[in-house]
Amino acid sequence: MLWAGLALLPQTAMAALASTLGGRMTARTGPRTPMVLGLGLGALGFLGLLLAGRTTPYPALVPPLAAIGFGTALTMPAAVAAVVESAPAHRAGLASGAFNAARQVGSAVGVALLGALITPASAFLHGMRIGSLISAACFTAGALLALRGVERQLYSSTSLS
Repeated sequence: MLWAGLALLPQTAMAALASTLGGRMTARTGPRTPMVLGLGLGALGFLGLLLAGRTTPYPALVPPLAAIGFGTALTMPAAVAAVVESAPAHRAGLASGAFNAARQVGSAVGVALLGALITPASAFLHGMRIGSLISAACFTAGALLALRGVERQLYSSTSLS
């Protein structure tokens, strides 16, 4: 168990750094830029995991894991800001709660789906590749949706005057 936790440390360490950066970037540029960058970087990380095999040395896994952690954490503050700002002021708390619930459900479904894909020991590597491919596709779709549908800035110059 300890080794599994240590193996995922690059992903966790990058998440701690990126969440702070994501909040600052969102305040400066609005939610679109950090969402597109974060989701794109996460997609690249999952695509990098497609190259992993049973004999892949651990150092080769560090960059994809770090990209996934960094990209996901860069996205979250911007996504929360976009959801909360899109709701009427008296519903901001409700919007934030609904977003957090959807995020939790999505995480649980993703873990369950990956577990179902890799259950047979002989199909472990195949299941991991399918899971990484699905994840990369979802991150890419999210980046494209953010690029197309998220406002560039939370506060336009006209709303401040």
